[in-house]
Amino acid sequence: RVAITAGITNNLRPKSTFCGGIHCGIMSGEPDTSEVALRIQMLGRLLADDSFLDAEIKKEIKKYDDDGNLKIDRVEFQKMLNCYLVTLSEEGSSEKFDDIDKDGSGFIEISELKQVLRKQIVQEVDKLKLQNGTIFDC
Repeated sequence: RVAITAGITNNLRPKSTFCGGIHCGIMSGEPDTSEVALRIQMLGRLLADDSFLDAEIKKEIKKYDDDGNLKIDRVEFQKMLNCYLVTLSEEGSSEKFDDIDKDGSGFIEISELKQVLRKQIVQEVDKLKLQNGTIFDC
């Protein structure tokens, strides 16, 4: 999964309720229905608010954007991955970079990261709904 997701989602949830990145477990122990519903609601709001996503992505990019162009090059991407993932080979890093850099510009831009993040959020919502039956409608 894309490293930036962990950084952005760390800013989106109450510290006492949710842990780690978007793909970690929801809480320590078994979540109850209200906690899962809250998580689905928060993720749904995230999907609906483009300006919030843009602002959060910009904040995350600035942490690794050495040249200040609000784009992530391969070297900056590797630094980002090193901060969020245990290890990833150069080949694996390059493959992930190419997957995100849809226009082939050699830079990952805000719009490209937003597409990846939106896809991951939708997948997380679908996973939560599936794990908890069809009791939730967003």
